[in-house]
Amino acid sequence: MALIRNAEPKSRSKGYDRLFDNCDLGYLISKLQSAVISSGSELEKIITSIVPSIPDLDDFLKQERMPEGVFLVRKRQMKKSETLDCSEGEPDFMIFRRRDNQQRCHIVELKDGHAFDTKKVKGEKQAMNSFVERNAQHLPYVVSCHFCSFNQNNRDKIVDGFKNKIKLGEVLTGRELCELLEIDYEEIVAQRLKDGSDNLDYFCQELIKIEAVRTCLENRLLNYHA
Repeated sequence: MALIRNAEPKSRSKGYDRLFDNCDLGYLISKLQSAVISSGSELEKIITSIVPSIPDLDDFLKQERMPEGVFLVRKRQMKKSETLDCSEGEPDFMIFRRRDNQQRCHIVELKDGHAFDTKKVKGEKQAMNSFVERNAQHLPYVVSCHFCSFNQNNRDKIVDGFKNKIKLGEVLTGRELCELLEIDYEEIVAQRLKDGSDNLDYFCQELIKIEAVRTCLENRLLNYHA
């Protein structure tokens, strides 16, 4: 996971300050929220560090027969492409895969969580469909679209979390994504969990530095009965 100690909130919201009536605690909670948001980007970085990427997407798309293997394309590569139309946005990943004389292109939107509001889901679904429609002529493969909730292993719960705006066939769990990419799911999970103990230690350390919190905890502990 992302480290809270390294989090740098892009905007300093006063909402948490008002919620707790304490600026120091408000800032710590802002760092916590920033770290949660960063976790998704961190997951993308881990995956792209393992899976081979396509050095020149435009050259790759000119081939009728792609090389054997699994290849990943990130957002920034799509944006640089002169072949693809990314004027209205692009997905998180394009995965090109050739195995057993079959070549496919998987369009993937990657999420850490699995529960979203209806408006967000509807917008992302439309954006995915629009991307495929605009670029179908440049993708001479079997194309499929997927929404991956990396930390949810129940496919039905993912559909529910997406407010039933996606079909079961469009769902990918984290394990299924790793199988598609031919990488080790358990290794990625273990790598991300390593930061958990540091985050707990840092959060508690910063909490007790705040005088109001420390006083509150001391009073609570004096009267605490397990």
